[in-house]
Amino acid sequence: RKTVILLFSTWTMMAHSLSLMKFFILVVALVSCFPSLHLPRGALACTVLFAGRSATQDGSVMASHSDDGEGDSDPRVVRVDAKKFPSKTSYPRRNPNSQQNLRNIRPDVETFPRFVGSGYGETYEPTQPWNAKYKPTTPVGSIEQVDSTYAYYDANYGIMNEKQLGMGESTCSARIAVPAPWRPGGEAMFCINELSRIAMERCDTARCAVQLMGQLAEDHGYYGASAGIEGSGESLVVHDKNEGWVFHILPSDPNRTKTSANWVAQRIPDDHVLVVANMYVIRHVDFTDTANFLFSKNLVVDAIAGGWYTPKTPGDYSDFDFTAAYSDGEYNHKFYTGRRVWGAYRLLASQLNLPADYHNLRDDAPYPFSARPDRKVTAQDFFRVHRDWYENTPFDMSKHLAAGAFGVPDRYMTEGTTGVKGAWERSIALFRTAYSHITVSRSWLPDSVGGVVWLGQGAAHGTSYVPLFAGANRISWAHSIGDPSSLNRTSVWWSHRYALNVARGMRFMDSHKFIAATQSKLESDAADLVSRVSTSGDPPTGDSLAQLSEDHVNRVRDAWWSLVDTVVVTFADGWHTTTSQVGAALGYPSWWLETVGYENGPPPPHPHDNKEEEISVS
Repeated sequence: RKTVILLFSTWTMMAHSLSLMKFFILVVALVSCFPSLHLPRGALACTVLFAGRSATQDGSVMASHSDDGEGDSDPRVVRVDAKKFPSKTSYPRRNPNSQQNLRNIRPDVETFPRFVGSGYGETYEPTQPWNAKYKPTTPVGSIEQVDSTYAYYDANYGIMNEKQLGMGESTCSARIAVPAPWRPGGEAMFCINELSRIAMERCDTARCAVQLMGQLAEDHGYYGASAGIEGSGESLVVHDKNEGWVFHILPSDPNRTKTSANWVAQRIPDDHVLVVANMYVIRHVDFTDTANFLFSKNLVVDAIAGGWYTPKTPGDYSDFDFTAAYSDGEYNHKFYTGRRVWGAYRLLASQLNLPADYHNLRDDAPYPFSARPDRKVTAQDFFRVHRDWYENTPFDMSKHLAAGAFGVPDRYMTEGTTGVKGAWERSIALFRTAYSHITVSRSWLPDSVGGVVWLGQGAAHGTSYVPLFAGANRISWAHSIGDPSSLNRTSVWWSHRYALNVARGMRFMDSHKFIAATQSKLESDAADLVSRVSTSGDPPTGDSLAQLSEDHVNRVRDAWWSLVDTVVVTFADGWHTTTSQVGAALGYPSWWLETVGYENGPPPPHPHDNKEEEISVS
C-alpha cells in the first residue's frame, strides 16, 4: 500500500542521511517538543446515528456519537465559554505574532489528559491536581482569530454550541495517510478534533460548519487519528435545528498536494435516519447539486491520479463513488462496521430487511446511505441503539460460551496479550466507551433551551443519560472529573464505570436488571425535567439551566453509587439475598454446566468395602 510505504520511506531517508546516533537524538528531540503529547494509540471506533426533523416525533433534528476509545481515554466533558477578541478595525496595529490575535491549534490527543492549559475549561488548568504531572499542551500551529466565538460543550470533539449546532464523530479508514505534525515529515495542521471545535466556535448552521472545516483543511492540511490508513479518514454528522449533513475527510495525496485535504459532504434527507460506523457512507456525488453536496476542489482529480477512479466517459463524473474511491474498507475485521450498521437499522428501519452478510462492504454496498425509519424516533430510541448487543439475533453477544455463565456481552481487547489469532464480534454497546451523547436541536424553541445534549459518560449499557442545555453558563464538576488512573466519587463517569464493572462479576444478566431499572427511572425523571424547561414560558437564565442539570446529575451519580451497594448485597458470594430471604443458592445455568464438563467432575465417594453395621448416635 503506497501510503504505508510513503510513511516508512520518510523515516528511512532520514535515517540514511544521518548517523544512527544523530537520528536517534533527532527523534527524541522531536518528541520532546511536545512534552504533554500522548501519541494516538490507533484509530478509535465510534458509532454515529442521525434523524432528520421529519423522522423524529417532535420535529427535532438529532445526532449521536459514542466515543469508543481504550483504557486511557479521557471521558471528561467541558463547557467552553463564548469569547470576544480585539477586532481588526479597533486594533489597527495587530501584531501577527501576538497570541491574542491567533487561535492556537491543539494536537490530536484523546487520551487523558487531552489538554493541559487555559481557555477551554477549568478541569484543564495546569493548577488542577490531576494535571500536576503533565506539562502544558504545545500547539501544533495557529490561525487568525475571529472577533467573537460561541460557547459550546466539548470533549474529544465538539458536541453542541449555544446556537444548537451539534455533531457526532466516527473515524474511518482511507487510502491516504500522512504523518501528524509532530512526526517527521508531518506538515498538516488540522485533525478532526480541532476542526469540529473551530466550527463550534464560529458557526451557527451545519452548512457553515461543513464549508469552514473543509476550507481550513484544504488551506492548512489534514491528518488522521493514526499514522496508518486505518484511522486516517474521518466522518462527522453535523446538524443545526433544521438540517443535517455527513462530512467525510481524508488527507490529500502528498505526491500531488503537499499540505491539503480531500473532503465531501452530503445533506441527509429530512425524513431519514442514518448510521455511520467507522466507514464512509457517501457513495455517488452529484457535482451539479450544490444544495445537497459540497466537496473539495481536487476530489475527483486526486482519485483519478491515485488510480482509484476512472470515469466511464472522460470529463463525465456522474458515476463517481466516493466510498469506492477513497475508503480502505472495514478495519480490524469483516463485520466490524457492517454488523453495527445492520444492527442499528434492524432497530430503526426493520422494514428494509437488510442482509446480515456480504462479501465486501466497500465494493458490495449492501446498506443504504440513509433510510426512512419504521416510525418517528426519539432520543430514547437512540439510547436503545447505543445499548444494543444484538439481543435475540444469531449474533447476540450475551449468548454462548464467550459470554460466560451469566451472559456478559463485553469482549475485552486481546491484541498484544496472546499469540492466539482471532476476532470478536463488534457490538454497538461497548465496554470501552468513554462517553456517548445525543444532540437534539429544536427550531421552535429559543436556542438556550432548544438545544439539549443527552450525555452518558461510560459504556452506554451502564450509564444514565442526563440533559445539558445549550444555554447553560457552566457544567457540573461531576462531568469534568475523570482521571482513569484515580478513582473519584465526585465523577459521574466513575460511578457508571464502577457499577458496570461490579455487575460483570456478579451474575451480569441478573445484576444488569438493576442497572436497567435505574436507567429507566432516572432517564424518565430527566425527560420530565426537559419537558418542564421547554414549556416554562420565559427561558430560564444560563445559571438556572446549569443548576437544574447539576442537581439532576448529582442525583444520578449518588444513585449509581448506591446501586453498587445494592448489587453487592443482593449477589455477594454467589448467593441471592433480599429483604425476605438471605443466602439462597443460585448456582449456574444447566447449559453452561454441561458445556464445561460439570457432569464429568469428581465422582461420588466409593461405597464402603466392609458392610459393617452402622452405628447411629442420637
